[in-house]
Amino acid sequence: MVGSTLAKIRARIETLAAPDGEFRVVCGRTGTSPVPVDGLRFPTREDAEEAARTAATYRSVLRRWDPRAPWYDFIACEAPDGLAVGARERHAASAGRSALTGFCHDVAAAVFQTLSTAGHDAVESEVMDAYCERADAFDDADALCFHLLRTLARELDARLSPGDGASVLDDAAREFSRPPTSEEPLDATFERLRAVGLIDGYSLDPNRGEGVGRRSWRVTVEGYALAADGQPLPALPIAIDLCRRLPGASLQLSAAERLTDRTWRFELAATTDGAATGVLCVPLADAA
Repeated sequence: MVGSTLAKIRARIETLAAPDGEFRVVCGRTGTSPVPVDGLRFPTREDAEEAARTAATYRSVLRRWDPRAPWYDFIACEAPDGLAVGARERHAASAGRSALTGFCHDVAAAVFQTLSTAGHDAVESEVMDAYCERADAFDDADALCFHLLRTLARELDARLSPGDGASVLDDAAREFSRPPTSEEPLDATFERLRAVGLIDGYSLDPNRGEGVGRRSWRVTVEGYALAADGQPLPALPIAIDLCRRLPGASLQLSAAERLTDRTWRFELAATTDGAATGVLCVPLADAA
């Protein structure tokens, strides 16, 4: 499957890398090191050459759902001496950028794969058209990632019924490996979003007195990169990660409200006997 394939390919490249490696992988035409080799160094030429071949496979898989993804001619080369200074710091910074790009690629690829499998070809094309229509307006790689996830959430919310949207997310979540059962699902999901740079922080306030088969929380997020004032809150990356941690539960997200310029709050429930709602975009509290 495309989503899990991208994750596995990138993981293989990362196992070959070393922060102080003397070799890197670049495009022979442009001299740049794009995802999935952005900022990575490799200890031997053989490792770098394998990473170059693997990176070419990654980009090929990526173009299955994003035909606008650039082509690169990957080659292995020695890293200039100047790159050795502060290599660990640059490696950490580039790893953060790569984590965000990788997360967005994995989520999008899994969703597009699911749309195709489920027979939503027209919706898949319309979503991609909407993404490509404005993609050239974003010069920053992070901003383009946010545009990708925001477009997926809003277009699917507008074009799929609530039931179909929930089914797409459930199926897309199965593209990823199951997380450790020892993790607390909500904390693990929001910590992951924080780690990749989609949010700056969060808090979870459990609601009391819930009935059997239902738990709910009031969720507050700081610096959510997909949020926009006056519009429903894009929830797709939140919901898809929760779906993989809470299999069999129906998620219900509601009452999104902006508290400050950077702070949003919404209600989240997990139930075993209700329909999923708000999993693509959370309705605004004043729209209820």
